[in-house]
Amino acid sequence: MLFEYVHATRNVFMNTPHPKGPIEWWMGDSRGRWDGDTLVVDVVHFNGETWLDRAGNFLSASAHLVERYTFDTPDHITYEVTVEDPAIFTRPWKMSMPLYRRKEAAAQILDFECYTFGEDGALSFGPRN
Repeated sequence: MLFEYVHATRNVFMNTPHPKGPIEWWMGDSRGRWDGDTLVVDVVHFNGETWLDRAGNFLSASAHLVERYTFDTPDHITYEVTVEDPAIFTRPWKMSMPLYRRKEAAAQILDFECYTFGEDGALSFGPRN
């Protein structure tokens, strides 16, 4: 998967178990399998710095996500996720939303970056100079 925001990429490894041991990734370790027309993705091994949204809500290193991508039509996917993170939330919760294929002739993933590093190496947000 390729995302506009900060050029993030995510691999979903199919039909293989999660590796054992201490690994921690920004986007977690994603392992997928097919359940009919639905891609089910189990995600663990987060690094504790993963954001859920631009408001700063985050996941801890103990988070566990189960995502379901249901292919309803060639241009429409229903996305559902169950979020479990006992270090942050009191109970698991779910959300669901539609994803639509962009079919415009000029549709593209844009080069979106909204962060810079100062001379001291600190991360700051805003336009680059």
